[in-house]
Amino acid sequence: MNKVGSVDFFDGNKRKMYFFVENENIVEEEGFYKVETDDKIFYIFVTNLEERPIDSDIGSRVNREDFAYDLGERYILYAQASVLLEYRKKNNTKVIGYKTIPRHGNSVYELEDIDFEKDRLGLPRLDFAHVRSGSQKLDTKVGFKKDSYITHWLLSGWTCSGKTNAAKVLLGVTIKGDENGSFAGGVIIDPHGEYYEGLKVLNSASQTKVVHLTINPDRSDKNAQSLSIPLALLTPNDLCEVRNFNPETQKPFMWRCRSYFWKVQKGEVSDDTQILSRSKNWVEMIINEDPDKFLPKLGSDYGDSAGRKVMDAVKRRLRSIIKDDDLIWGREYTPILKEIKEGVARGLWYVIDVSSISNNTAKLITSLIANELFKDYKGMCINNKAEWKKYKPAGILVEEAHNYLSSEEASKGNIIAKIAKEGRKFKVFTIVVEQDPSGIDERVLKQIHNKITLQLIPKDARALCDTTPYIGELEKKIPYYEPGEGVFVSTGSFNFALPVKFPMMKDWVASNAGKCVKCKKNPVVDAGLCSECGKNQKAKDAEAFM
Repeated sequence: MNKVGSVDFFDGNKRKMYFFVENENIVEEEGFYKVETDDKIFYIFVTNLEERPIDSDIGSRVNREDFAYDLGERYILYAQASVLLEYRKKNNTKVIGYKTIPRHGNSVYELEDIDFEKDRLGLPRLDFAHVRSGSQKLDTKVGFKKDSYITHWLLSGWTCSGKTNAAKVLLGVTIKGDENGSFAGGVIIDPHGEYYEGLKVLNSASQTKVVHLTINPDRSDKNAQSLSIPLALLTPNDLCEVRNFNPETQKPFMWRCRSYFWKVQKGEVSDDTQILSRSKNWVEMIINEDPDKFLPKLGSDYGDSAGRKVMDAVKRRLRSIIKDDDLIWGREYTPILKEIKEGVARGLWYVIDVSSISNNTAKLITSLIANELFKDYKGMCINNKAEWKKYKPAGILVEEAHNYLSSEEASKGNIIAKIAKEGRKFKVFTIVVEQDPSGIDERVLKQIHNKITLQLIPKDARALCDTTPYIGELEKKIPYYEPGEGVFVSTGSFNFALPVKFPMMKDWVASNAGKCVKCKKNPVVDAGLCSECGKNQKAKDAEAFM
């Protein structure tokens, strides 16, 4: 063991330990060390370093027989640390925090590999990120407990801090899974069109794990599909997420129209079947129908000038929503939501590329899909618990999360905020990627138990430290992180803040994938053929058959 210093004293009021750093040894802030005695090990985390003058008080407390320092020096390096865990050797038990304390003169050492084993620090071992001790990236890798997924995720970091890369690595670990398949399924709302390229390597010729939904799909990629959402699937609640429809008049009107259209479609209104020749769904019906002829069919409460004003206002708003991204909205019904729900329950992930559509349409699609997933999981939990237990947890990744989770948006009760507050009861969770966490409602921040914090400006670092356990002392250090450096808190996995260093996604793939058995070039996470060789093999098989 490499000794780096010795304990000065433990301050019970501040719950801090202070120790002297010996000459020629490097001790770093955010570094892990241990105080070891004959019967105990205290694992400590250095939060502050400073030079102290060797006055009569300090000098009298230094054990000169056991401590190497130059008698001619006037200053000594002094460290402040938090005690994370107390390990008792005799009965092989650990105490979170501590019940006893390190004593003056106890030696401080660097950690060894054995210190990260289950019986000691006990970090979950998934290939997620490297443990970081100060500036050093350790060989030890850390993950999280699988049941931690449903307690939600926040990845926060300033521009170029590496937050999207960290999100890809998190998704890679999730989708790769273990012998039982992926740990969860879900939907990724991709605002910049950058997720699928990094994740498609998880697909193989024999197995699809990631599906790409986009306006212009690559026809040579069997896992890429056209993004087309049937207008019939929209509800007034979804539309209210992106436009300010009057809740007293316009929203009830839309619900009445939607109900009327379904009655016509079922043949319950036999004298009005011509509506179906003009419109394929209830949204088109509102836009296409003549108010003078249509409003009386809805009832006497819409048969006056006030009813016409309501219908005209709704028409204008619906037209503006549709015209923004006309290519997205399908007139005919397709079972795309049913396919997504069934796929997510099996552990599939769907990358929804919204990079070439408007923010309002992207938000509307997010609301629609999130609503359907939440309703499906909640309904199955209540009505068929045995089947619900077979479902994989369902995740929804959103970037620029303040658009959904600001105090103003959260107070409206939008579906992403609702899932953040209630979803874990039904195995539905959020992965929130945000560069401005101070813009997220504080009540929502407190519901998120897995937080990956990369470099942030001081205002945002302060907002996170106020709502996250264990990281309060790192507030002034977070703004100075290098790209890829961060601190990870997972309250369901371990009881302290863990400094980490994320690998680049390509490096994570290289360490987790083999090579295609045919081309010997393309990486494959599952053994076998890569997607490209599998496609060529299918073409040859079809040619041979013909």
